[in-house]
Amino acid sequence: MRKLDILDSTLREGEQYIKTYFTQEQRLMIARLLDALGVAFIEVPSPIASPETHEAVEAICALNLRSKIVAHVRCVEADVQAALETPVYGLNLFYGTSSELRSFSHGRRIDQIKQDAVPLIHAIRAAGRYVRFSAEDAFRSDLVDLLTVFDAVVEAGVDRIGLPDTVGIATPRQVERLLHLISSRYPHVGIEFHGHNDTGCAIANTIGAFEGGADCLDVTVLGIGERNGIASLSGIIAQLYIHYPDLLAGYDLTRLAEIDEYVSQTLGVPIPFNMPITAPNAFTHRAGVHTKAVLQNPRAYEVLDPDDFGLTRHVDVGSRYTGRHAVGHRASTLGLQLTNEELVQLTQALKKHAERGALKSEEVDMFIHTWYQEKGSLVWER
Repeated sequence: MRKLDILDSTLREGEQYIKTYFTQEQRLMIARLLDALGVAFIEVPSPIASPETHEAVEAICALNLRSKIVAHVRCVEADVQAALETPVYGLNLFYGTSSELRSFSHGRRIDQIKQDAVPLIHAIRAAGRYVRFSAEDAFRSDLVDLLTVFDAVVEAGVDRIGLPDTVGIATPRQVERLLHLISSRYPHVGIEFHGHNDTGCAIANTIGAFEGGADCLDVTVLGIGERNGIASLSGIIAQLYIHYPDLLAGYDLTRLAEIDEYVSQTLGVPIPFNMPITAPNAFTHRAGVHTKAVLQNPRAYEVLDPDDFGLTRHVDVGSRYTGRHAVGHRASTLGLQLTNEELVQLTQALKKHAERGALKSEEVDMFIHTWYQEKGSLVWER
């Protein structure tokens, strides 16, 4: 079985989301929750960013988590030295390699990037720390430039190389092809992928990266991050759960909803309605044909088992799309016995009433009880 590490960057990439401001205690809680879930790496900002950031990095390291704490730092001696003065497990170096970033960001040539990176990698290795070098904006970088830089940093002794889709421009096939090429060229070095969601492909690209050879995938809680964010923790876990379940053996999946909810509340932003697994209605069924099948066998319309995530499914009875099987199941749950004819009549009455607007669960129960008591003679006003 292939090994796969999940790196959560909520405390680094996630801090770049426009609505994010984590307090010290919130950072510590997020780190604890990620550790309880089982992620391999937690990425933190460069300690040189500010005295408060340096203090936060020290405090997170002091938690003595199972997750490895890695600092995201520029290829600058002062940044590296500041990170080495903290007890982080390792350093995640990055340097823009695309012509766009070389022209408009740092202004360095490919040969200068090598000259800057190699001595710093040697210094980090000499300090006994893990080191990853990431080619920022890899998917807009010239392939020869990319390989030239990777050849140098691999020879210098990096543990991993990173290929971030920094502007979300890649497609899943493109990601898989490039990752396959890179993993074939550097078979003894780990490969990390970081995919932004500017064009809506972050989760697909991240899984494509794994299938192309990556052994470390970057995520954030709820997918928060710069601009449209990156691949979400829940989205990647959902994909692995279906296609590579053995890779989740060491995870406590029941903690996933807890951490999504915590970050949601911290940000004051609701969990997106289409978030895999943890969306409020991720396991809610409404249409009659769906509810009939789900009541007989949930696998009919569920590929994710809510029980594995500590969640429950819900059958929505209070809509104009409800079916008699769902209504009958609810009536039976309420302890009511109906003939087939009565069930048909109740379903028709409930559907008609729901034309005025969907009913909440308690309204459905009240309607069913009242209808049953009056055996359909009631004209029920909401």
